[in-house]
Formats: sequence, structure tokens, C-alpha cells
Amino acid sequence: MKKIFSAILAGVILSSLAASVSASYDAAKVADVPKVPSADLITIDGKMDDAVWADAVKVELNQFNTGEDNGTHGTAYMLWGDNTWYLFYDVSDAEIVPPAEDMQQNTPWNTDSVEMFFDFGNEHADLVQQFRVDCAGWLSYYTEGGATSIYGPDAGKYFGDYAVTMDAAGYNVEVAVNLAEWGLKEGDAIGMQLQINDMTAANPSGTTAVYNMAQSLGAGSWDADLYDYVVLGGALEVPEEPAEDAPVEDAPATTAPTTADAGIVAAAAVMAIAAGVVLSKKH
Repeated sequence: MKKIFSAILAGVILSSLAASVSASYDAAKVADVPKVPSADLITIDGKMDDAVWADAVKVELNQFNTGEDNGTHGTAYMLWGDNTWYLFYDVSDAEIVPPAEDMQQNTPWNTDSVEMFFDFGNEHADLVQQFRVDCAGWLSYYTEGGATSIYGPDAGKYFGDYAVTMDAAGYNVEVAVNLAEWGLKEGDAIGMQLQINDMTAANPSGTTAVYNMAQSLGAGSWDADLYDYVVLGGALEVPEEPAEDAPVEDAPATTAPTTADAGIVAAAAVMAIAAGVVLSKKH
């Protein structure tokens, strides 16, 4: 009996340990990302179009990671479409440093820029694809391990389109990432991390502050095994616009009072006069 009990107890302990290890890699689902039914609905110009982005998944980029915290932060908005991933970054950065050409061509992470890290198969493996756009519109694409590393205009083939604009608070990046190579479809899960790189003029050597999208397991830039994930959701319901040749209803015309209306007005006048007579008699 004691041997049976000991075997059962050992089994329970091993199961608990296995569950604990499994749970440690149980990343969280961020959201279902809505699908844009037509690419024509999004104009990539670096300007927030509330009508388009109102239903996007919204995440805050305010988890300080490394460097010296300068208070930079941002918000990212996410949508997807056929073969395309749409992102809009609204970055609040008190000091935007114009990127040096040598840094753009050799160390583009040492610029004021935004990055996207995707584990497209959600496999928690070393297969991360990195996309970057800096505040001057310089692109880069990199695969983990360095099998592919492209800095500059040649990286454009991995981007459907992109645009950068400046405002009083910082800068905005609107980008369409080309997903055709991965053949993603509704219901697929994507592991991901989003990031802001922040430069200051006081650190011309390239010291960068990094801010990430908060992760349930504390994942950093390349920690694919700890990434949270999103799911490609169903299409947005877009209100139909009236056809251009649809007849426009005329506003109802103002008409003269009818006979019945005139009678009511006259009766009201008589009552007012009568009331005046009564008041006069009282006085």
C-alpha cells in the first residue's frame, strides 16, 4: 500500500512541476486584430485617420527597457488585411535627433525609430523577423541570426508602404508590412513585440533608451519564447456609402398655414382679448 501511495504522490509532484514549467511559457493573447476588408480604406500618409483606426487594436509602448529613461512613450494601433499588416505609431518624444547617415547605414537601431518584431508562426523559436522605420523614413529589415540584413531603400520590398510625419509632441509612423511571404489567414496567431528606440543629442555615441509593449512574461526585443500574441480576426463592418447617383430627398417646403391652423390662431387671439377684458374689469 505504501508503495502505491508513494507512486501516486510522485506522479502528482511530477505533474505539478510539468504544469509549472508549461505555465511559465503560457504567453497571453493580446487581442483579435480586425481585418480591413479593402486596402483602399487605408491611406498610408503618417496621419491618423480616426475613421480607419477607430476599431484597431491599441497597445501602449511605455515599458522602459534599457538605457536612460527620458520619458518617451507611444501608442501603437494594429489592423491587418490580405497579405498586409498595418501599424500606426504615435510617438511622444521631447527631443527628436536627426539620424546620422553612418548610423542609418551601419547601426540603424541607434536612431529615433520604431521597430516591429514578429514571430509569424507563433512557434516561440529563433525565427523572428524585425522591421524598423526611423523618424526620417529610413528602413531596415533583419531576420534573427542575421541570415537577412538589409538597411535602406532595398528593405522597401518588405514594406507595402510607409510614411513618417512630425508634430509638436514627437512623430508618427504609419506602415504596411508585406505578409505575402507567410501566407497568413484569419485565425492565425502571431507572436510579437513592438518597440521605440529613443536617442538624445547628449549621447552622440548612440546610447539608446528602449521602450517596449508590455508583455505578460516580460519579453524583450528578441525573446520570442516569451512573446505575447495576437490573432488575425474577422473583417470590420464598414458602413456602406450611398451611391453617387442616388436621388437626394428635398427638404420639406414651408407651406402657408391651412384653414384649420388659421382657425386655431384666431381662437387663441379671441381668448387673449377676452382675458384682457377680464383683467381690465378687475382693475
